[in-house]
Amino acid sequence: MLKFLPRLDVEERISAEKFMFRIDREFRLILLVEALITLAWFIAPEIVLLNYIVHALGLTLFEAMVVEASISIGAILATYISERISRKYRFEAIAAGYSLVSLWALIMSLNPSFILVVVAYFIARFGEVLAFPFHRSWIFSKIPKEKASSILSALSSYRKLVALISPALAEFLASLKPTLPYFASLILFITSSIILLLYAYRSKTSS
Repeated sequence: MLKFLPRLDVEERISAEKFMFRIDREFRLILLVEALITLAWFIAPEIVLLNYIVHALGLTLFEAMVVEASISIGAILATYISERISRKYRFEAIAAGYSLVSLWALIMSLNPSFILVVVAYFIARFGEVLAFPFHRSWIFSKIPKEKASSILSALSSYRKLVALISPALAEFLASLKPTLPYFASLILFITSSIILLLYAYRSKTSS
């Protein structure tokens, strides 16, 4: 029976496959956009919306549920449209999506009425879902297939790291003014859209 057990005097050697992944300029751009977008979303979470509806507008949770319904409709419509957009317009679709999200942040930063809140959140989810598949395909295009799971896990950890500072920042901004987190999100989303459009323009002119 002992002969089936491993020998204690033999050193086990594990050969790990060497992983070489070059972080080029485009991948650094992905990291920058990921950081900006993650921070933009997390400094205007749903609790900020609830705070605005209840405390600023003096409404109830029923109105908050109406906003949630408009969000679902926006997601369904954007999914239908995104499936019909060619991949060669990837950067334009991402920039258009986040430009729409910027419009949401702009509306919400201007102390909107309840109807405008419903419209704004419809626009936000529409833009987010429109940009998502193209944003994700852009990331996948820069990652070797055999290393996709490990790098995507690293990106997820990166997003969580960026999101760590967001709750405290959102609370601080909301304490100054209920709509101030939306204004901060507006700046971040506009910055992301400009970066993507500039990159798309440079890619087309250099090709």
